[in-house]
Amino acid sequence: MKLRLTLNAAFMAATMGIYAQTPMKAPAGGKAISDELIGIFFEDISSAADGGLYAELVQNGSFEFNPTEHDGWGAGTAWRLQRPGHSLGRMEPRMDNALNDNNPTYMRIYIERVGRYYDFDGWTGIGLQNDGFDGFSVKGGAKYNFSAFLRNVQGDAKDVRIVLAEPQGWGKNPKLLAEAKAKVDNTSWRKFEAQLTPNADCKNAVLQVLVETTGAIDMDEISLMPQDTYKGHGLRKDLAQALADLHPKFMRFPGGCASEGPNYFGQVFWKNSVGKPEERLGFRNHWGYWTSQYVGFYEYFLMAESLGASPLPVLNNGVTCQFVGHSYIAPLETEADRKRFYDIFVKDALDLIEFCNGATTTKWGKLRAEMGHPAPFNLKYLGVGNENQGKEFWERFDIMYKAIKAQYPDIIIVSTAGARDAGREFDNNYAEIDEKYPDTYVDEHYYKNDEWFFSQGNRYAPGAKRGGQGLTYDRSKPTRVFVGEFANNNTNNAYRSTLAEAAYWLSLERNSDMVVMAAYAPLFCKKGYNKWNSNLIWFDNRGLWRTTNYYYQQLFSLGGNRALKYQDVMNGSEVDGKVYTSPTIDTRTGTVYLKFVNAEATDKQISVNLNGADTYTAEVEYITAHDTNVRNQGDQNYYSSHPDVPADFSYAEAVTPQTKKLGTAKGSFTFTMPENSVGVLRLMK
Repeated sequence: MKLRLTLNAAFMAATMGIYAQTPMKAPAGGKAISDELIGIFFEDISSAADGGLYAELVQNGSFEFNPTEHDGWGAGTAWRLQRPGHSLGRMEPRMDNALNDNNPTYMRIYIERVGRYYDFDGWTGIGLQNDGFDGFSVKGGAKYNFSAFLRNVQGDAKDVRIVLAEPQGWGKNPKLLAEAKAKVDNTSWRKFEAQLTPNADCKNAVLQVLVETTGAIDMDEISLMPQDTYKGHGLRKDLAQALADLHPKFMRFPGGCASEGPNYFGQVFWKNSVGKPEERLGFRNHWGYWTSQYVGFYEYFLMAESLGASPLPVLNNGVTCQFVGHSYIAPLETEADRKRFYDIFVKDALDLIEFCNGATTTKWGKLRAEMGHPAPFNLKYLGVGNENQGKEFWERFDIMYKAIKAQYPDIIIVSTAGARDAGREFDNNYAEIDEKYPDTYVDEHYYKNDEWFFSQGNRYAPGAKRGGQGLTYDRSKPTRVFVGEFANNNTNNAYRSTLAEAAYWLSLERNSDMVVMAAYAPLFCKKGYNKWNSNLIWFDNRGLWRTTNYYYQQLFSLGGNRALKYQDVMNGSEVDGKVYTSPTIDTRTGTVYLKFVNAEATDKQISVNLNGADTYTAEVEYITAHDTNVRNQGDQNYYSSHPDVPADFSYAEAVTPQTKKLGTAKGSFTFTMPENSVGVLRLMK
């Protein structure tokens, strides 16, 4: 099929509302594209943090898994007593004379007799073994930092052996990968550190902390971290690099529903997530599992900074996740209630801004400096609430909004349109915003099917109706849209969802004077732990799979700073309803970008008419697949530590970007959009 797309002086003038004198020159006007349109949204869902982005290998190193919050949980979760040979002893969780108030539980090991593995010139002792998150994936020759707080409480000074080992199966002695030793003669808590360097790769190693001296010893905050993390921030390098490759301009965190929590104690209170790791308060999060908060707000800000993204933290305002019911609504009936609300929720927001932007002479600016970042983080956005609605929410939102604006008038507050793309909740929330908070960015969320995404290309176009009230997205008002969460969550990241979402994404770019920020959600999913069926990146302990949804986001992450008006100029006046485009121009370099989606199973030849004297270097980068049901991540629950994993386990992705150099272009040229393709044509001076 042949189509014709003309990019000439007349076309540019018509689509931009200006008169361009020289073909393909950077225009003096045109619709500006938000410089923060594309971003990422990190939520601790599907084991995205502990056992995922956070590089820590030990699970429940603080022994704080709360048995009252989850069936089967307890201080010993992920731990077992290891007794080589004829060793005798026991483990006992305790809370007296704890390391600190936020970390009250530790493990005491009683050593009655020390033995060794049968017929094995290896290690002796009795102690704890941690299996990590489906085993420890370690690399031979890499360096790992061990640390633990230890205390001798009974008997002689303790000889402690720290062992990284590979289990060999029932009845067989483990294979030694690395070891270190410590002498514990202190009777109060002391932090011990050592370095372990495995002698071979292992996908399912275990950590053992064994005691070779009889008596009793206390252990807490046991950790094993790779030395080589992303920019030294404690993040897994491959996962963090995948985020960097998206070129995000903003980063929303620490979650949507996860930030609200299912109840009062399941909310994220940012002050519990800063300071020394061993003093942070872990909790059961909204998605039903323990989060250590070792990746806390400070680490989120560092992460955003290292990615070149503006931070966008989300705070609760006293109304927990309404999507699962009204578990908690902060009372406001009495003066004491209102003071408590201010002290917990309002002051938390004000103090967070001080933590980010305050001088080092302020209380929270000083803490930021003490943690290693004297310079401010330059926070300019703050989300209040998530997918909320109703009188209770807006009453509490109003209190926080006024307090923040009074002290920090330049902070842009992100409000909410609710959990859906339309309907009564959507309309009622916008009515509140129109009347009282028109200077906010409105967070819109929608998880829809392919048909919806294909059909909504004009959702934010000038004059398009907004919801069911007969109103439009009025560009004359300061209100702007932040699409904080969107995805097709019906196909489990099948390629066909990529075509639909990418077509829709182009409409966001074309209407970026209204939609100033947008993020796919969720970001990460660990195989075997998925809570949601749309995830940009799937991973396990050893590797990752970038979905085709990831690749269209990556392809579209770079482009011009001004958008031409959307128009298909194909075969004269004929418009192909299966082709979606967004042409933009970088006024700083003169480069023209034509982003496109061919949502049909047939190649389409495009004729581009430059109609001018300038010469360009042309290239096209794209993804394509004949089978639109293909998934880069394959089986969602099949991972490298799976008991049935084959020896040739692969992280290969079925669909990845391809680049074709088209040579120099002058006047007119043709290129072919492959079937079912998403890509970008670049015309560079």
